[in-house]
Amino acid sequence: MTTTGSKLLSITRVAKILGAHPLTLRSWAEKGYIPHYKTPGGHRRFKERDLEAFLSEMNQSGATPTPESLAHQAIQREISAPSARKAMMAQPVRQIEISREQRNRMRSTGQQMLELAIQYTSGNATELALEQARAIGLSYGKFSRQNELSLSETVAAFNFFRDTIVEAIFDPAANATDLDVSNPQLYHRLNHFFNDALLATIQAAEEKTK
Repeated sequence: MTTTGSKLLSITRVAKILGAHPLTLRSWAEKGYIPHYKTPGGHRRFKERDLEAFLSEMNQSGATPTPESLAHQAIQREISAPSARKAMMAQPVRQIEISREQRNRMRSTGQQMLELAIQYTSGNATELALEQARAIGLSYGKFSRQNELSLSETVAAFNFFRDTIVEAIFDPAANATDLDVSNPQLYHRLNHFFNDALLATIQAAEEKTK
């Protein structure tokens, strides 16, 4: 990086520096984690000094696990070891006991959500894919409520779940889909898909136990 820190970097360049996928970086920028600028042509650019400040903040030890700090911890894990993310993905929520059957069901649900996300972004039976994603969200929200997870813990865990699926879709090494990852509409459709599932999760998590 330059000494002045005023150089503007492309999203592709910054993603390589952070070891994250450009889609993940775009999400962080839109959520306000990293300041960014848009050129007249609509392309995102990042200042080196902003990137340095971001990395410095991520290297500082966290304190109270607020929703914001949980998100920052998730980002720090992405930066520190993106290739080993699944192996070291320590949840920023308290551990809960689940049976082997529940674990297998959750693994199967993750695969199902991946297939539904691909189906939805491909434009095939989109309403059915959304309906099934909402049903999965409701099921997860009910599970969280029964295990007395707080709303912030529920959302944080959902975001880990979502990021894993997004990484699988956009991982060039996996080459698991024929989706055009350069199409900006793909990102917006994925956002819509997971936002609907998250809303269903929150609704079920907040529902009063009868």
